Amino acid sequence: MGSRVGGEVEIIRSSRELKTLAVEWESLALSLGLPMLGHAWVLACAEALYDNDELHIITVRLRGCLVGVAPLVAIKRAGVRYLQLAGVSHLYEPSGLLYRDEESLSALTRAVVSSGFPVVLARIPAESPLIPQIRSIVSGRGVLVEGAVGYTLSVPISSGWKEYVASLSSRRRYDLRRARQRAEEGGMVTVRVCSPSPEEVEEGIAEFVRIEATGWKGRNGSSLIQRNRLREFFLRYAALASRSGTLRLGFLDVAGNPIAAQISVIYAERLWVLKIGYDETWSRCSPGSQLLAETMKYAFECKLKSYEFLGSDEPWLHGWVTERRGYCTIGCYPATLQGLYGLAADTVGRMRARAASLYQ
Repeated sequence: MGSRVGGEVEIIRSSRELKTLAVEWESLALSLGLPMLGHAWVLACAEALYDNDELHIITVRLRGCLVGVAPLVAIKRAGVRYLQLAGVSHLYEPSGLLYRDEESLSALTRAVVSSGFPVVLARIPAESPLIPQIRSIVSGRGVLVEGAVGYTLSVPISSGWKEYVASLSSRRRYDLRRARQRAEEGGMVTVRVCSPSPEEVEEGIAEFVRIEATGWKGRNGSSLIQRNRLREFFLRYAALASRSGTLRLGFLDVAGNPIAAQISVIYAERLWVLKIGYDETWSRCSPGSQLLAETMKYAFECKLKSYEFLGSDEPWLHGWVTERRGYCTIGCYPATLQGLYGLAADTVGRMRARAASLYQ
């Protein structure tokens, strides 16, 4: 389905077609360094979180080479069909577009804006060159809405583990020692950080799901055991990541019994924490924080570039010495009846959300 928008444009609408792009896709993704832009992540999203008719992945080829990908899905909301980044509304993790260089980014951005749909790109890096590209292209052709910047936290790895721990506050160091002492009252404390084979993934994810369900997420209905599509996503993604050797499952055991678990990947020489859960009956010894410390130590020992918390900038993470990474949302609404109706629906939705927050 070629189109003259600065290259050959094609829309990928099925996971079968998506699978054929794995090698070319990953060569683009690795240069951008974000696992959520990796082929495995988007394929797991496509197979677990969406129906096939919702895929709307825009690809651009220049001189036959894949040079740009917009991993989008077409979602119907308030009677309007929108394009949005795959997985973001379900997982709330950073995302963006894949591109080789400035020329390919320009061609890809034009293809996205020219789709005719309202486009909402959430959790894209605040310093991404995509943002000025969109501003330039949309100008005079529609309405652009930019959201506030949100943040994730990252621990830069530029020293040894002992030096990093010494840079923490005395309070944080004391809390970690006390938590370990309390855990040791229940028996020997051991830590496992493993890179499971594809055959071991199902058992490892099942153990994580069981542990996570014992905490507050289990009570409020947000644990993976109660969210079938999300559980299926993590199982599929973990299986794919295990084949490339990037998956890491971490467990904190007391007397041989796991009381905290973590799902993470090593991608572009960084460790990315995707999920963490712990058994609340052991909350007195802060098992989640203990496991974070142990997997952070593992990242330092592997001489990676950073330890990425993902999610959002939460107060409970401020005891670590971190850097912030900014992400924003940008919405493009074409000057068409569908575009303007989408803008009106989104504006009303934002107003309702603000009003509801005043009464919480």
